[in-house]
Amino acid sequence: MSTAPDLPPSLRTDPSRMLVRLLVGLAVAAAGAWLIRYGTYEQTLVSWECFAGTCATDDFAGAAPILGVLVLLGAVAALSPVTRQATVGLLVVVGSGAALLGWSAAVRDGLNTDEALRRPTAIVWTVLGIGAVAAVVGAVRSLGRSTAARVRGLVPAWARVRDYEGIDGRRCHATVHFADASGTRHAVRTVVPQDAFKHAPVAYYDPERPDDPARLRVVVPAQPLMAAVRTEREAAVRRLLPLPDDDLVSTPPRTPRTASRPAASERAGADPSVVDALERLRDLHTTGALTDDEYAAAKSRLLAPPA
Repeated sequence: MSTAPDLPPSLRTDPSRMLVRLLVGLAVAAAGAWLIRYGTYEQTLVSWECFAGTCATDDFAGAAPILGVLVLLGAVAALSPVTRQATVGLLVVVGSGAALLGWSAAVRDGLNTDEALRRPTAIVWTVLGIGAVAAVVGAVRSLGRSTAARVRGLVPAWARVRDYEGIDGRRCHATVHFADASGTRHAVRTVVPQDAFKHAPVAYYDPERPDDPARLRVVVPAQPLMAAVRTEREAAVRRLLPLPDDDLVSTPPRTPRTASRPAASERAGADPSVVDALERLRDLHTTGALTDDEYAAAKSRLLAPPA
């Protein structure tokens, strides 16, 4: 009987970790917004010294807006796993809004005038609008397909895709390999995004009809910012869903054979690498990782005479 696959830590969603990231990101973003507001409010009070075309000041308020922007960039790393493709747009809105609040307070307190701020205010309002649009588009792209799939009662599972054909724009036909909640492997031919061949996708399947291509949706999740984390995720999915065309020779050592039983390569006089690959295929088939058709096809390729 198949059992549910045990997901490695790199493929799990830890709610407590996501909450910590969200709180840290919000705190960093708030600090950046405060710096920008403080700098724009104190703008006319900063004393600048200029010499040979270069101006400088020892007033903290003069550098506060730039520091605020840098802090907001740091908030991207903390918030991107949570807010995903909407992160940059949201932080642009936060920074622009902080600048507008600082100028508004300065005009109210008589530190600046509407006339002097008319042009920069118009520019920042434009940037804020662009950021808002980018945030909405990013949110729709991040949540649209996965949220719609969950609403339709589909269940997510990590997947791998093979045998693509018929590329049409950004999508193509391919075979999607995934394991359902009970651990049973499935291979379904359907339409997938081309990015699914570059990054590990998630397959949303119908638990009542997991082999129905009409009820299968393939989504490429947002990628981690760090290359090492992306590489670990890809490796974890390969280990979770081994396929016949993986590197079958470079496998972990198996239990040593007893001295009384000769090795398969000695008994058959075959190439040891081929024998190892065949035994690896047999193990995958025995555990249910490969279907009968996949096992037969992979075995035929290994035993086929060289051209």
